[in-house]
Amino acid sequence: MPDHNDELASRLYRLLRQHDDWSDERLSEALAVSPDALSKAREELARMGLVRRVAGLDEQGARWLVVDPMLAVEQVMADQGRAIAEWSSTAGRLAADIESLVGMVPALRAAVDDAAMNTVLEGNETARAFLAELGGTVQRELLTVHSGGALPQEAIDAALPQDLAVLERGIEVRTIYLSSAVRSVPTRGYLERLAEAGASVRIRETLPFRMVLADGATAVCSMRWAEGRSGAIVVRGGAFVQLLRRMFDYCWAEATPLARAVGRVPDAAHAEQLDDEQLLMLRLLADGLTDQAIARQLGVAPRTFTRKLRALFEELGIESRFQAGVEAARRDLI
Repeated sequence: MPDHNDELASRLYRLLRQHDDWSDERLSEALAVSPDALSKAREELARMGLVRRVAGLDEQGARWLVVDPMLAVEQVMADQGRAIAEWSSTAGRLAADIESLVGMVPALRAAVDDAAMNTVLEGNETARAFLAELGGTVQRELLTVHSGGALPQEAIDAALPQDLAVLERGIEVRTIYLSSAVRSVPTRGYLERLAEAGASVRIRETLPFRMVLADGATAVCSMRWAEGRSGAIVVRGGAFVQLLRRMFDYCWAEATPLARAVGRVPDAAHAEQLDDEQLLMLRLLADGLTDQAIARQLGVAPRTFTRKLRALFEELGIESRFQAGVEAARRDLI
């Protein structure tokens, strides 16, 4: 059972998630504790990786950035695991840290669930730091949408090692870029390098905004305020993340594979002409979507889709989804 110090740290964490711009004086007043007790509680959160001091973000020269408890747990586990391998004498402290953190997780998780599920990251540097941390903890799938244009060389040099490290861990990576970005030779070379390393890259004429979606649980979306400030918003609510995933799937289905976008298009062997809807159906079939999911994507009733699918199969002279996948590959749609 958490002691008084853990309880105060948990209350402070909940308050910081809602009001990360409050002064120490205001925080002490809201928690009804002394400045010294506030400082000790924040030091405890910092020790467990639940808050992080970031320099140069306010008039005092620094501020405290709140870290998601699940990311903090993973980071503490990873850091302490390395410490055990190097210094076996730290095993006792590791056990104590984990026990303390596990005791606080229910309260912290409740703070995340019943407080604001969205976290605003003000400033591009703060957003980049969070994305680097997120990339290091992704376990299964990383989906990205890049609504900006060509990448500067320094951005490519910084991003490529991180991207390759994610791919080397066996993470499935799918990314969509604007067609205007591919006109840049450095950007095109960067995307081709990702594709060679195992990433799936597609190109689209328009994209709504920049987004990174990790493991279907955490999304980071770019933001720009009217007064010129920029940054990002971290979205964790299940319904919101599902909505963003559907947006990605829609953009992915209508995007063009990189090889085809840069001019490696099949020749006259692909003479048959299909309309845009039929090409989209073929691509969605190759992607493995169910009939019901494709019907929703097309905005038609299941019976209407069945009729359209039968017509498509007849036109192509095929009889199965497998043959549809072969035909999609032949047309360079996947």
